Amino acid sequence: MPPTRAERAADLYLVPERHVAPPALPEPAGGMVLAVPGFAPHLNARFWGAERQAAPLVLLAHDWEGQIQDMMLLISALTEAGARVVAFDAPAHGRSGGDVCHVLAMAAAVLAVAKALGAPVDLAIGHGLGASAMVAAMADGFQPGRAALLAPMADVRWPVQQIAQVLALTEAEQAAMERRIDQALGRPLHGLTLHPPAGAMPGLLIHSSDDRVAPVADALHLAAFWPGMRRHLVEGLGHRRLLADRAVADLLIGFAFDGQGAIDRHANLG
Repeated sequence: MPPTRAERAADLYLVPERHVAPPALPEPAGGMVLAVPGFAPHLNARFWGAERQAAPLVLLAHDWEGQIQDMMLLISALTEAGARVVAFDAPAHGRSGGDVCHVLAMAAAVLAVAKALGAPVDLAIGHGLGASAMVAAMADGFQPGRAALLAPMADVRWPVQQIAQVLALTEAEQAAMERRIDQALGRPLHGLTLHPPAGAMPGLLIHSSDDRVAPVADALHLAAFWPGMRRHLVEGLGHRRLLADRAVADLLIGFAFDGQGAIDRHANLG
């Protein structure tokens, strides 16, 4: 039987388009494979600067339909500054195994990689849904020293509405799509809300006012309930160009080494 419209819609939420960088693309010297035992599917994880035992340990998580290579400019900047850096391909992304992914699967991968490191993570950096996964992982026991959220998808339910509108689903079809997503998540999507971690973990939100993928207003709402969260709003970088901006990299380097993020700076969002 061919898939129904509801099934195809659910797959848009659960089955990422896989992008794999050619192996010839350069990466910072000194990287090594990080084994992540006991996690299925297989996770492709890389570790730079493992020998720098006193250096800050930074864990990065890419966005939906991303891969390690998307974070390479940040990885290079952080390693050149002297940090230890770990990045991984999420399930069903890049060179990791699996076909289905969602924010809870990404959060489980964050926890597994952090456990495999066997050392406290000083700074967790996530982009887009990877940032959402970092926050979700904190609710399950992940405890980095501080967290930087780059254009987070603060409301992980929002894409469902987008998919339903684009495909012009009926109410019955949308309900069937949501049931299929709920089954994959193992819990109702409508009750899945990201909450700031308990306590006053230092945080840094970096978001561009022209982001058309992850709404700025949702991210600011999350930040408003996060004690210790600093907000740095920029213009003209959209959703993905944050990862290639040197000023953003410098903010993250400063945050990694001394915990000093940006002072609150509010762009003109009018």
